[in-house]
Amino acid sequence: MSLTSLLLLFAGGVLGGVINVMAGGAGFMTFPLLIAAGLTEMEANAANFVALLPANVVGSVVYAKEIGEVRKNLWIRMILAAVGGTLGSLLFVWAGEASFHRAIPWLLMFATASFAAGPTIKRWLERHSNFDVSRWLWLSFLLEFLVYCYGGYFGLGMGIIMLAIHSIFSHMSVHHANAIRNITISLMTLISIAIFARSGLIRWLPALVMMAGAVTGGYGMAKIARVIPAARVRIGILCWSIVLTCFAFWRYS
Repeated sequence: MSLTSLLLLFAGGVLGGVINVMAGGAGFMTFPLLIAAGLTEMEANAANFVALLPANVVGSVVYAKEIGEVRKNLWIRMILAAVGGTLGSLLFVWAGEASFHRAIPWLLMFATASFAAGPTIKRWLERHSNFDVSRWLWLSFLLEFLVYCYGGYFGLGMGIIMLAIHSIFSHMSVHHANAIRNITISLMTLISIAIFARSGLIRWLPALVMMAGAVTGGYGMAKIARVIPAARVRIGILCWSIVLTCFAFWRYS
């Protein structure tokens, strides 16, 4: 891989790190950049798991207090994340390149719709409904399991979907929801990376270069993240994801 491609990946990682700090949705930028750098679609998806792992791991550390406060059913969610992520990742490896090509447009459309729903989901999280959520806990676990399966296969937008589930089926605050999301997605991502690595799908040099950029962007450029309005960044990401989804339907359908 050329030095130019590596510099492109590092710069893309920096941008992705800044985007994650401000609005989330960095995967919409990093996934096509990895393909542009010469990786296949499957390699780009696997590398994306590596590149964006630090965001969730650090988020778990930041929300350590909140994690302790929601530990009642956390072990169930960790099991669901582990099993669902494993099944999704094994399906990704087993189904192969052709199936992934056919799935990409629909996966991007699903992720784009989830990202677009972010502000609405946030408003849900800020309000507490009065229905008895304990009666529907089983449905919440089922939906979470399905999302972890999806996340093990592709991953874009799954964090937003998890917030939606917690907003509907619990009374927890946005911080508690983020705590659960970060720690379970971190576990799922680590398992997926192990499966992809064992299958030879991860190209470590570009993945780690982009990871280094994401860490730099997320923490070294925090001041820039505070200056640029997050709402405008979200709009930009949403427009880009719509364009990317339309291109994917043209390219892979």
